[in-house]
Amino acid sequence: MNSQQYQIFKFLVSGVFVLGIDVGIYTLLIHWLPHAVSKEISFTCGGIATYLVNKYWTFEQKTASSSEVGRFVIGNGSALILNVGTNELVLRASGGQVLVALAVATTLTAVYTFFVFKYWVFTGPRVAP
Repeated sequence: MNSQQYQIFKFLVSGVFVLGIDVGIYTLLIHWLPHAVSKEISFTCGGIATYLVNKYWTFEQKTASSSEVGRFVIGNGSALILNVGTNELVLRASGGQVLVALAVATTLTAVYTFFVFKYWVFTGPRVAP
């Protein structure tokens, strides 16, 4: 496995980890809070976990950068818009097939965020070969 493939593998593993955090927190909170509030909190916790695990593990960036945080917020926000928009389009085009829409939106968003995170958000100092 080359370094690019290994990075993609780590990105997918981190995605499953973050999904577990999001779903776990949401599942706990819906017993005491409204669904929308529960989702806002779980999405925020998932976003924090996404930033940390991708910065330090997937893309191995050790330097601090306030502009990186801003790029992450923009990149993650645009991914959310892409995800919701794609989900809606596929739902309409497929006659309401929820699992199809979820699969297409999730796959497209994962590909998008990998490239946004790798080439724009976590672009730390590069060492020439």
